[in-house]
Amino acid sequence: MMDISTNIKKPALVTKRREQILQAALDLFRKKGYHGTSIRQICEKSKVNRASIYDYFKSKSDILFFIYTQMMNREGNFYGTHSDVTISEWDDLEPFIRSTIKFSWTELKHPIQLMYREAISLDRSTRDYVLTIESDYVEWVTINLQKGLGLNAVTPELKILANNIVFFNSFIPLRGWNMLEFDPESILDFVVDLMMMKLKDMRPS
Repeated sequence: MMDISTNIKKPALVTKRREQILQAALDLFRKKGYHGTSIRQICEKSKVNRASIYDYFKSKSDILFFIYTQMMNREGNFYGTHSDVTISEWDDLEPFIRSTIKFSWTELKHPIQLMYREAISLDRSTRDYVLTIESDYVEWVTINLQKGLGLNAVTPELKILANNIVFFNSFIPLRGWNMLEFDPESILDFVVDLMMMKLKDMRPS
């Protein structure tokens, strides 16, 4: 994990202040863009004074990086976000796919929109790190699909399907504006059914 260090000795205070800053920055980045947002504006919106904001983040790019890593559940511990996930058989797959996609559509909508728009603003090493977390997430999905299917090994087809599931995490955040007439649960049912149809084809007989 790429650490963003702080001199503050109280972990609870660090968590509280960082959350204030992150929520303010996320809203401003979405509305004004990363380059159109200043540290001063982040301080004003978060109510954290400019002298102390650098106790929590070294730069504006650190804030953007932290939003991305927080979205991907920081240390790659995806079971931390999806603590209810237990995959051991076929019947576990449909609720697994449903819960991971729904979580992204509801809890991560704004960070996903920001990621697709502003990832280019990260420096190369940070961007590579964020992409590594994304790859780890795809691997986590792949392994859970393998468990549910009862396969002895991961196949290329399974990896492609896992990437599709992760891609559909961004479906409503990026395309929801064009589907306002549809019930979100109906859209989710449709997407999950698509994934399950392919999984049925891959299920050992």
